[in-house]
Amino acid sequence: MRTFGQDFFGEMKSKLGIELMGVASIEMLVTKELKDRATALLPEVKSVIVFGKEIFKEVVALLEPSKRTAEGGQGALLGPHSDYLNGRLNRAVYDFADLFRKEGYRSLPLPAAGCPTDQRSLTAIFSYKHAAEVSGLGTIGRHSMLITPKYGPRVRLACLLTEISLEASPVVRKDYCVGCDACIRACPVQALGLPSQGEAYVMNKFGCQAYRQAGFPCSICMKVCDRVLG
Repeated sequence: MRTFGQDFFGEMKSKLGIELMGVASIEMLVTKELKDRATALLPEVKSVIVFGKEIFKEVVALLEPSKRTAEGGQGALLGPHSDYLNGRLNRAVYDFADLFRKEGYRSLPLPAAGCPTDQRSLTAIFSYKHAAEVSGLGTIGRHSMLITPKYGPRVRLACLLTEISLEASPVVRKDYCVGCDACIRACPVQALGLPSQGEAYVMNKFGCQAYRQAGFPCSICMKVCDRVLG
């Protein structure tokens, strides 16, 4: 039977053009909720692989809060750019799933465009960013996004649940959020707040969603965070 070690993952990252890849075992999913969501999707899941692609700094630099609904602007380039990144991530997720399934391991791809979400609570059926955190890709900042060591918050994510037991990636011990609150101050709808002790972030998800659904491109929190981190 084929083995899937570090050499394999390094080769596949290069072949598929994926900048970030991390692995978590089901035991590493630190909250019961995350474990329950994974096993609800794939009952015998043993490992979670998280894939990440860099969002170009040049695209993020163009982001500005819109002043009118459906207003055109340079920030609108983030949409098609994200579509391209999603396509590359989805190819990687499905290629891995095909390889594992041929070896007899059931595997479930979770696409980059996002998991289905319960619209009553705006809660995804599986949290990519929390899986990425326990897969060693970074830590979550006050804007609720993953912050990575190399690309800051400028990443798109996709996940794969699989029944194969894989070697877990080391968890990041450093908090990459510098606590500057720039994202909280810059949010055009004041959807972000100061977290209490023990909380990573406070976010009014409904306020953020309503702003976007009204036709306003945003992601200003990503831009200001990237600027602070350099």
